[in-house]
Parts: sequence; C-alpha cells; structure tokens
Amino acid sequence: MANVIENTKRNVESEAAKQDVKENYESLRGDVAELASSVKKLADSELGGALSSAKETAEKNIGQIEKSIRQNPTQAALVAAGIGFVVGLVLTR
Repeated sequence: MANVIENTKRNVESEAAKQDVKENYESLRGDVAELASSVKKLADSELGGALSSAKETAEKNIGQIEKSIRQNPTQAALVAAGIGFVVGLVLTR
C-alpha cells in the first residue's frame, strides 16, 4: 500500500513539475517575442537615419560626378574605357 501512495505522490509531483515547465516555457516564449519586436524597432530607427544620410550623400556625389562628366566628356570616356579594359583583363584571368 505504501508503494501505491508513493507512486501516486510521484505522479502528482511529476504533473506539477510538467505544468511549471509548460508555464515557464510560455512565459519565456512571450518574453523572447517581445524582445525581438523591441530589437526590430531599434534597428529600424537606427538604420533608417543612417540610410537617409547615405542616400543624401550618394545623391550629392552623383550630382558632382555628372557635373565633372559634362565638363570633361572626353576625359570621362577615356577613364571609363580604361576601367572597362582593366576589368576585362581581370575577368579573363
């Protein structure tokens, strides 16, 4: 009879432990989801500013390059041909 009582007690403790693990898992899962959301928001805000700044700088530099090409079209064509020649040599090796 003592064995039956011990087995029943172990089963009850085991079920309680399983329930605790399940509850802790669900809580942890919710915390991880909340953390992921917070990290995404932070990355969006940080990268958004950097992306905007990089876009403005690129547009400014492209404008300067276009201006240089318009002022010296022959030189620009020769530079482009030279770069193309070097790239062609590198790719054929």
